Amino acid sequence: MKLRKIGKKLVSTALVAALGMSLTACGSSSSDGEKTGNEGGKLIIGGTYTLSGTCAHAGQNTLKGAKAAVEYINKNGGVNGKKVELKYYDDEFDESKIPTLYEKLISDDKVDLLTSPYTSPFLAAAPIAAKHNKEMFCIAADSYTANEQYGKLIANPQMDESWKGGGWWKDVFEYLKSNYSKYKTSGQKTVAILNLETTYGHEVSESVGKFLKENGFKVVYEEFFDPGNSDWTATVQKVKNLNPDILFAPQYFEDSVSLVQKCKEMNCYAPIMVIEGMSWDPISWPNTELGGLEPSTAKLPFLGYSIYKAKYESASKDYLADYCKKEFNSIPSNDVICGFMAVELACEAAKKANSTETDALQEALSNNTFNLAGYPYKMNESGGNGADFDWGCGQFQPKDLSKADASGDDWVTLWPEKYATSSEAITFEGWK
Repeated sequence: MKLRKIGKKLVSTALVAALGMSLTACGSSSSDGEKTGNEGGKLIIGGTYTLSGTCAHAGQNTLKGAKAAVEYINKNGGVNGKKVELKYYDDEFDESKIPTLYEKLISDDKVDLLTSPYTSPFLAAAPIAAKHNKEMFCIAADSYTANEQYGKLIANPQMDESWKGGGWWKDVFEYLKSNYSKYKTSGQKTVAILNLETTYGHEVSESVGKFLKENGFKVVYEEFFDPGNSDWTATVQKVKNLNPDILFAPQYFEDSVSLVQKCKEMNCYAPIMVIEGMSWDPISWPNTELGGLEPSTAKLPFLGYSIYKAKYESASKDYLADYCKKEFNSIPSNDVICGFMAVELACEAAKKANSTETDALQEALSNNTFNLAGYPYKMNESGGNGADFDWGCGQFQPKDLSKADASGDDWVTLWPEKYATSSEAITFEGWK
């Protein structure tokens, strides 16, 4: 645990030295086809997924999304007549294992296209993709560091150049800027931030912190935690003593669940509770069997980002919404969407380029806007998203607090153009 650390925690390219480690220590591998490698009638997409260890819950959902995208692409004719298949390994959310696994995917399995690991560990795969001049399509990349170093080799739909790793939160804090006076607060605009000790966490701190300062908010407390924090007691007591107007917790799903449980246990809350785990996975958030919370707790008016009910039309958006409704009785989670979009973008770029070669892919990605399952993407000069897109911000407003699902009727998404006039947001008034 580190307090108010300044700067970023960067993944060094020295991780390439891990290439000599034994492959047997790198987790299991799987393929959705009978064979692997680049064969005439198949297009193989390779990557790693966090299927065990810290953040396994999210990693498993991104894989579900990726598999749904493969099914969608193949139902619609594949890629230039080729059937799409996945080749993947479990990276265990362990950065030290990722370079070896990506070397294997490229050199031994000879995959045609690459997707990235989940969130910050994708930085460990970037040097390997760059070594082989291989385009990498990001799954929920939460940092702009790799784009700053490797540019267009990193196709990063989640980030733009302005907020970088804090991009997830742009719409939420724009919303709070416009609507803060509508909340039942002390009026002092005080904020406590419980952040991640990752590159992402420090990019969030920089971008969101700057925005808060420029708009009259005051950060009264900030603490950084490694993923998988085991005991929130001391921290929650500090937050309770400070009594902030906003509690901002940009945390992974598992940490968000344990934090909320501890806040409820200790009767700690703020009028505005910004909780990332709800944003990442509304499918599991109100379902204890899926690692979430009791519905009566999970569906209280926390605030988060939301890409559900996107403002533009997309056939894949409708397909994924139908898939999640049938599979989970839920709106799509961000984990599922990001897994889907990485595969979808790789395939659509290969179609448009009629090639899997890096130069051709980058030309297609730079010159076209791709309307994906969550939001559009057009590659900017450093590989980030140059399309006009918004996350929106979301909140449960359910009619029934007892149901362990996240149906569209339960969920409200607020879009930026409505922020100034919106009266839909509900203040968090305490634990029920």
